[in-house]
Amino acid sequence: MATTKPDKGPPTLTVTVFAPRNAESREFTFPQTMRVGEAARAAGDAFGYAVGGNPTFENADNEVLDRDKPLVAAKVRDGDKLELVDAGGGV
Repeated sequence: MATTKPDKGPPTLTVTVFAPRNAESREFTFPQTMRVGEAARAAGDAFGYAVGGNPTFENADNEVLDRDKPLVAAKVRDGDKLELVDAGGGV
């Protein structure tokens, strides 16, 4: 008889995030459907950055990710290394 895994929510992905003022990177696990901007804000909070700005991620190809896209739609994959950056748009 086959068993079914209980539904534990949306699939997740684990990424390593680097922040400009921190020597140590941190690992984060986010739902794949979380928006890039929300995930970047959560990472910024964990690194102790002040609220404000337009946080997003930059991937290994130096591409700044669209804050409004879900992580999976921005082509973020499990194991990626991302840099926390500010998308601009404010002073």
